[in-house]
Amino acid sequence: MSKERAAQLITEANSLFVDEDYDNAIRKFNEAITLDNTNSEYYTKRSFCHHKMDNFTESMADAKKAIELDANNTKAYFRKGMAAFSLDEYETAKQAFQKAQELSPSPQNKTWIRKCDAELEDEKDTDEESSEELVVKSPTPANTKPTVDGPPPLELDSPKKAQVSTPSQSAHPPPASQNPLPDNAKESPSSIPIPVTPSPPKNDWYQTNTHVILSILIKNVKKEDAKINIGEKNIEIEVKLPGNLEYQTNFNLLDKIIVPESSYTILSTKIELKLKKSRESRWSTLEDTGGSVQVWDAVVDTKKDKGLIYPSSAKNSQKDWDKVDVPAESDDKLDGDAALNKLFQDIYKGASDDQRRAMLKSFQESGGTVLSTNWDEVGKGEVKGQPPKGMDMKYWKDI
Repeated sequence: MSKERAAQLITEANSLFVDEDYDNAIRKFNEAITLDNTNSEYYTKRSFCHHKMDNFTESMADAKKAIELDANNTKAYFRKGMAAFSLDEYETAKQAFQKAQELSPSPQNKTWIRKCDAELEDEKDTDEESSEELVVKSPTPANTKPTVDGPPPLELDSPKKAQVSTPSQSAHPPPASQNPLPDNAKESPSSIPIPVTPSPPKNDWYQTNTHVILSILIKNVKKEDAKINIGEKNIEIEVKLPGNLEYQTNFNLLDKIIVPESSYTILSTKIELKLKKSRESRWSTLEDTGGSVQVWDAVVDTKKDKGLIYPSSAKNSQKDWDKVDVPAESDDKLDGDAALNKLFQDIYKGASDDQRRAMLKSFQESGGTVLSTNWDEVGKGEVKGQPPKGMDMKYWKDI
């Protein structure tokens, strides 16, 4: 019974996770793992939930436990890589993504491996620049002491020592043309500071049926230093960086979004934008570069003033019922699909906007098994399917 109860709790936790109620989802995951701590998949799921809450250390611990229970758990290696990357442990992250790629090759793994390589290369370049800076800015030798009236000692990379003026010399400073700096020191490349231009921040994105989540990987950004404008098809981002630098970018989105229902969050490791799609769909690309938008066979009221569109099980079917010639027959002679369609038409025509929304939403989300006009109830969350007695409900995403 304990394992059955654990599986039930995991299902509840998954629903809370989808609704982005991460705190309660974590509680459910904890209860399930208390009842059954031998299931690798449970730790993998909780690892992802911790990651969404920026609990990267806990996310790493759960991923490691999942791997300990199942060495072939591809998702666990991927979660370990995500957690390590967020903790700036790029070598560990790369090894985890490589293992995930070995177990189950995917473009996603390759992308994260490239990101790790880029971060490791940046770290290498930073270390080299730091060592060069130490050579250029070496301290003045201890035995070189400036006189009271003389100029400060010169710092040279040349093996020749700078000449320090004596009191008698300082009383009569040499003309400007007599420079004590050796000619070879004036032209020494190592004495010339080389400006370093930081590479632009990386970005990443993923999507659900209803949202696009875009991440700009910039660390420790202050809210007052970020300016983000979210438009219907365009995102503009300006961020002030250390050293009086500024990062500017914009994204021309593939499809329209709902601006009032979109938002952004500034975290310690990134800027995350959550964009609400204008329709349930799947984007092939983030930006409008000729990609396609896959729209489900959903009912969309696109002809409010021209006609009504009703649910249909036929693919690519959006029938305008106002243009259908219905024989002048009494309602009691209709049966089967004709009677059902007539019922839908009558209800929909006489319904308010909220009732229409409720009808469309309930019919779509329930897979055609529920039709409700109560928006107060339907608008609270996803409408679960109610299959006929003796039948099981199957959603397209589970197939």
